[in-house]
Amino acid sequence: MDKESFLQWFSSEIPETLFPQIAAQVLFRCENCGECCREEGYALVDEADLQEMASSQGISPSEAKTRFTDPDPEKNPGCRILKTIGPDRSCCLFDVLAKRCMIYSHRPRICRTFPMLDLDTKGEELICFYSDCLGTAKFVKMLREKRGDPEVQKDIESLTRQEERMQALQILLFVWLRRMMGKKEEAEFICSITGVSFPPEENAFQRDCLAYFLMTITTDALDGYQYEG
Repeated sequence: MDKESFLQWFSSEIPETLFPQIAAQVLFRCENCGECCREEGYALVDEADLQEMASSQGISPSEAKTRFTDPDPEKNPGCRILKTIGPDRSCCLFDVLAKRCMIYSHRPRICRTFPMLDLDTKGEELICFYSDCLGTAKFVKMLREKRGDPEVQKDIESLTRQEERMQALQILLFVWLRRMMGKKEEAEFICSITGVSFPPEENAFQRDCLAYFLMTITTDALDGYQYEG
């Protein structure tokens, strides 16, 4: 595949709603409140997740499957669910005292994309701002403070005017997502044919993600948020 073919595929197959989700996930910072590791819905894992979890513990995928997962009640093909323990149904990999995942750098992909990304969404809602997530509360607070910043407004105007810069940012966001999902070879190939450099300069990337995200949401989504944690 050459650059032109990739760009045609990229523009036709990747939904616009995905990019602000990725930008939000880039900006999001986990505060280790543990709310997403307790009393949540089923956390689905697949074979690739099991391989990663097993390597983090120095065990076989089959042992990881037995120790950390249960059959998926909804019988999604090739999937199992993370085991939960205790009265609050904490994830078996969550250290309750330290309030952190015991395999954080090798955590399943469903955990890597939470709370801003929903790769399977079919609805029109871009982002779900969870009211009990401390990281989300701080994220919204930052957005409220930054949305009127003159420098942020300049970045928004620049992205709006420069079509090539916007396209490059969208490709970079997609590359960031593929790497986060463990698709490093695919990400490197995209970089090689498009000329996008990864990793980007961090401050510039963060600024562009902030500007891009604020371009895509309404102020009501921020003003209506209340933290209930």
